[in-house]
Amino acid sequence: MTKDNLMARLQHLPQAAKLFLAGGVMALSFQPFPFGFIAWFGLVPLILAWMGTSEPLRGAYLGFMWALGFLFGLIYWLAFNSGTVWWAATVSMIASVLFLGLNYAFVGWWFVWLRNRWGSAALGMLPLLWTTVEYIRSFGPLGFPWIALANSQAEYLLPIQNAEITGIYGLSFWLVLVNVILVDLIRHRRYPIAIPALLAVFALPWLTGWWLLPREPVPTLRIGIVQPNTNALEKWAPEIRNQHFEQLNRLTRQVAADSPRIVFWPEAATPAYLRRGGASYLRQIQQNLRELQLTVVTGMPEYERTRAGEINYFNAVGLIDSTGIGQQYNKISLVPFGEYIPLSGWITGLKKLNLGQGNFTHGAEYTVFQAGSFPFSTGVCYETTMPHLYRTFVKAGATYLVGLVNDAWFGSTSEPYQHTAQFRYRAVEFRRPVVRSANTGISIVIDQRGKTVARLGLNREGVLIADIAPSRDETFYTRYGNLFAWLNVLAAAWLTVMAVRMTKTQLVVN
Repeated sequence: MTKDNLMARLQHLPQAAKLFLAGGVMALSFQPFPFGFIAWFGLVPLILAWMGTSEPLRGAYLGFMWALGFLFGLIYWLAFNSGTVWWAATVSMIASVLFLGLNYAFVGWWFVWLRNRWGSAALGMLPLLWTTVEYIRSFGPLGFPWIALANSQAEYLLPIQNAEITGIYGLSFWLVLVNVILVDLIRHRRYPIAIPALLAVFALPWLTGWWLLPREPVPTLRIGIVQPNTNALEKWAPEIRNQHFEQLNRLTRQVAADSPRIVFWPEAATPAYLRRGGASYLRQIQQNLRELQLTVVTGMPEYERTRAGEINYFNAVGLIDSTGIGQQYNKISLVPFGEYIPLSGWITGLKKLNLGQGNFTHGAEYTVFQAGSFPFSTGVCYETTMPHLYRTFVKAGATYLVGLVNDAWFGSTSEPYQHTAQFRYRAVEFRRPVVRSANTGISIVIDQRGKTVARLGLNREGVLIADIAPSRDETFYTRYGNLFAWLNVLAAAWLTVMAVRMTKTQLVVN
């Protein structure tokens, strides 16, 4: 098939099919692809389609079809979850795409409805609407900031500096605004106005990012990371459990040669309940740490019996030294359907469902680990994508931020690359170095400017050493959180209320 024939066939596709393809192209702006620039114009087909209809339901349909292409391209990896049976993984991926697609359907409905009342001025309101829906989607047990447009820009150092003020939602607002101006330029061809406006809006976050970029920090703490690259399922087999603990201790001795003050192991690194039944393994670790004069922070399973005789299981993090396990953090934001079944706390029968998920209990304490002169906090796996969680850690006194991760469930898909990139924003938002210890990778250390200090790639066994500069500085984002996002919510709500009043006034007049 020639290029001309291909283009002719694409031109004759139904509008919904074109939008599906456009959404798929937009997904290429996210990791691991180096095409973040696609997000600067990737929304244009969708916005033009919305501008071409006056029916809100049609706007919802078009938004949903675009979202199907975007979301299938972005989170397809849910179907490759090796921690469950193939059909459950596939169903979870399809259900997630359909559920999240409703967000974009609602944006389409809302935008077309407002345009019917505000006219062409509604085009300038679209960044408010999009950012509002993105932010609201981050709340609740099904909150999912993973697909925020801002995450496509994580590799662009200067623009992401603005997260210190606006959080990730300022970057999403900017991307939609750039696309809006492009659409206005295409539709009206007002070059003397639109081109300078486009250049100014596009350049602004690069200029403010340059102004916000801190000086290179002076390191004051050396840390180590162990990346065992272990099969997430096999390590629980009794016949290789000893081998796994020997590997952790061996890699810890290896990293200790560079004299770190503290070493991090990944999520669920220890395949045993160290406090209960795994005492022999804990003694081995303690002996190793006593010889090395080191402290280790590790992900570990944990459980406790309640007074009622029930057992609560936790996806935990423990600080271990030669004296044993000290402080502990129990993961607060569990992955729905992966680590617990939503509503199972109220409907106990749901816990009996076996979809390959864990049945963990939510933690309640935002632990700040006291290790030496530099207290820190650590989230577990999916928690690293949650700014509000780390904001609580920082406000409680954490001077650097850690994420213990196990992305092994998703192999060599896009998931570990997307997951890693999002953690970069936590460094900028709070001006704290971040440390990511991952089972199969990607382990990484990022300074408070968002620059990579050290990195160990995917599917490799090894260790990392890095010098970091813990900080007690307080950023605007630390102080005020998602103020920018809330201003979007309030502005969008006010415009909607005004549109309703305009409609009522027209009905009275008629």
